Amino acid sequence: MKLTVLGSYGPYPPAGGACSGYLVEFEEWKLLLDCGNGVLSRLQHFIQPHQLDAVVLTHLHNDHISDCFILRYAIRAAFKQGRRDKPLSLYAPSRPAEDYERLTDPGIFQVQPIRDAETLTFGPLQLSFLRTVHSVSCYAVKITVAGSPHRVVYSGDTEYFPDLVDFAREASLLLCEANFLQRDLLAEEKNHMSARQAGILGKQAGVKKLVLTHLLPYREREAYLAEASKEFETVELAQEGEVYQINLSSFDHAKRDWKLLTVETNPIKASLLEGRLKTEGIPVMLRNEEAAGQIYGLTVGPLAEIQVLVVEDKIQQAREILQEINENPPEKTD
Repeated sequence: MKLTVLGSYGPYPPAGGACSGYLVEFEEWKLLLDCGNGVLSRLQHFIQPHQLDAVVLTHLHNDHISDCFILRYAIRAAFKQGRRDKPLSLYAPSRPAEDYERLTDPGIFQVQPIRDAETLTFGPLQLSFLRTVHSVSCYAVKITVAGSPHRVVYSGDTEYFPDLVDFAREASLLLCEANFLQRDLLAEEKNHMSARQAGILGKQAGVKKLVLTHLLPYREREAYLAEASKEFETVELAQEGEVYQINLSSFDHAKRDWKLLTVETNPIKASLLEGRLKTEGIPVMLRNEEAAGQIYGLTVGPLAEIQVLVVEDKIQQAREILQEINENPPEKTD
């Protein structure tokens, strides 16, 4: 089983980032857990949308579902192109009812409600659910492979609660939201876990690896890692583009290596370069480590720097394209 991080922020992403979305693959089966803004673009670095067998939405907040409304166009196009001949199965909580109804698109999506104590089966993959503590109906998801002791657990959005410990017990990988730090809880913030609570959960459940996700885009990421690692050592932060390989006999972390191509301070130039690379079939990500630069509109200095990253096996091709662009800049027009 393979899990790929497509988006790891909430409730909105930084420049070049994406909100919650995770691709799960086993043999020919391909499932998408959550589909927040930016996820559809990231998905196409790995598979095409028409290849999906199902989408599972943990809850109906926009940072977990917004790209579903764009995904429907991709599925509709796949029908026209003869790449797909049946609607895409989409599972979600039925509440809030008005948000559930918005997902309906007959002939494109086959929308079905998630029910308590229900198990979904996709070939050898089995998905079970646990209702969490959140502001709307939300479910944690456990994914197992028939005949294997290994399992992946995704917390969805939730406060800490004891039943989650048993649900995540001895997971090979616990993908756990950690939107808060302890100081947020002391300020009476609700509906999410702190990094410390995620660390405690990982320790209590005896998981093999803890990956923190659903991080605030304007907060220093290392603060989450520092807080969680005081409670549980085998913890890391979700990085968009990283791949976790859960073998039937072992657990491996196969990071997809992203290499720095260049640094831009002009977001329009960075976006144009991103578009050119994508047209050449090169996976590319834009990353602004200092989100404050975007928040406050800075266009000079380190806070404005946008890193343009491409996958390692395409770096030479990307450098050649960048050189071509630099040597033949577009002519200015009045």
